[in-house]
Amino acid sequence: MIAAIEKTVEFDAEPERVWKALTVGDELAQWFPDVSAFDMGSEARGAFTWQQHGSYAARVEVFEPPTLLAWRWVRKPDMDVETGQTTLVEFHLRPRPGGGTILDLRESGFARPEDRQDNSSGWDHELGELARYLEP
Repeated sequence: MIAAIEKTVEFDAEPERVWKALTVGDELAQWFPDVSAFDMGSEARGAFTWQQHGSYAARVEVFEPPTLLAWRWVRKPDMDVETGQTTLVEFHLRPRPGGGTILDLRESGFARPEDRQDNSSGWDHELGELARYLEP
């Protein structure tokens, strides 16, 4: 079994603000994909599209504002989330003592170590983009 990716990031923004950046399509597209084809919600389906990488189908698995968001997404572009190889991405948000938010990200279900490595470095980049987006 391949280990899950686990990352923790702290933001000065409050959990409700971070939640909005994770779940509203227009905001999500400011830091994650080039285009987000849906606003997140319970059992929402849609896709994340990057000009350089293609379109990746996703389905929301857990939607508990403003503390837990989980989606399942395909590993390869232009595949269906029901039939393609998928991983599960979980965002756990909690208030940071003294203000702000602690975000714990976990992605699991990798079939190959190289897929895990690709996404691990990808999350470093994307979470850095999220931090810059949330700066006051």
